[in-house]
Amino acid sequence: MLVRRVVRGALGAGIILTVVGCGGTPPTAVRTSVAEVESRTNRFPAYPVAGTTYLSFNRAHGFQVNYIAPQGRAWLWYPGNDRAVPEEWKTDTVRGIPAVCFRHPPGSFNPVTRRRDGAYTCQPLDLSQKTIVSSLEGDAFGLSSGEIPYRRSRCAAPEEFEFDRARFGC
Repeated sequence: MLVRRVVRGALGAGIILTVVGCGGTPPTAVRTSVAEVESRTNRFPAYPVAGTTYLSFNRAHGFQVNYIAPQGRAWLWYPGNDRAVPEEWKTDTVRGIPAVCFRHPPGSFNPVTRRRDGAYTCQPLDLSQKTIVSSLEGDAFGLSSGEIPYRRSRCAAPEEFEFDRARFGC
């Protein structure tokens, strides 16, 4: 089924799906991670909302912090990085499925997929919404400056976020 392939491809790409060229079957660990995300209740049906900082979690990447700014701008505090990754974001419909799409700078490296890309990549909106475990108003960490408060590991979620830490974690 196309939707299932799109969802599996999305998590296989580290919760970002390349709209064109959904490849073969992802490894078992990725399929298990997709199934876990799919089983979650959607607690953030309005995502993405400009002017909000979101905390997402999936087993492939761990915790990611993303400030969604107005006018299609965003910044990602990715585990292990020394700086915030500037992004562009938009919502779209891909093959009839509502999607959220991000574009990272050319040459950006995704350690899960081992790919460098600068094109828009999309994932089904409902799956993306289910990865969100908490949110804060505004640019809570000043990510739009390009700076991050500190370098953190994939299993470390900033204390400012409130969520079920026993349920979500590495």
